[in-house]
Amino acid sequence: MLSQYKRRIQGVGDPVARLLLRARMRPNHLTIVGLGVSCLAAWAFAEGRLRLAAVLLALSGLFDFFDGSLARMAGQESFFGAFLDSVVDRYSDLVVLLGILVLAQRAGDGVGSAFTMAGLVGTVMVSYTKARAQSIGIACEIGIMERPERLILLIAGALSNLLVPAMALLAALTHLTALQRILYTRRAARAASVRDLTR
Repeated sequence: MLSQYKRRIQGVGDPVARLLLRARMRPNHLTIVGLGVSCLAAWAFAEGRLRLAAVLLALSGLFDFFDGSLARMAGQESFFGAFLDSVVDRYSDLVVLLGILVLAQRAGDGVGSAFTMAGLVGTVMVSYTKARAQSIGIACEIGIMERPERLILLIAGALSNLLVPAMALLAALTHLTALQRILYTRRAARAASVRDLTR
């Protein structure tokens, strides 16, 4: 949902992107550093240091934002860069959820563990449904719980010490988003078939 506005606000990151360009940073470098910060956030979650985890998670989101601005400004946008960014985003999402799962397991919180596992599966399916839709030529850029929303929810849950309710909401809304994408792709595929038949 929020990702639809990403292009409109890309210019906000241009001043930082210029500084990074002068420092001879490459977009792929930022992508990998962002993954490292996500791993640190996962560690902080596992250790129960929720505020630190929230700060690190927000920082990883900034790296993800600035790598696109840097690629555009440096004229280094590429198919591989987009591919790497997408793959690293998936690793980042899952390693953070793994950290939260470790925290719940250490606390003996079965409910929190179950919600986290459900959220992990939902997060995978949100990405998978989009990728599969794209593989058949359908741009599936919809959903109420895309990556920006997931990051905001996790950060808010960590800062307010309401991580279990946040995970319950994440689980419900990621699966709802996957369902949205399934239904959208079904309609789009049917419409494409009708257009092909009428040609």
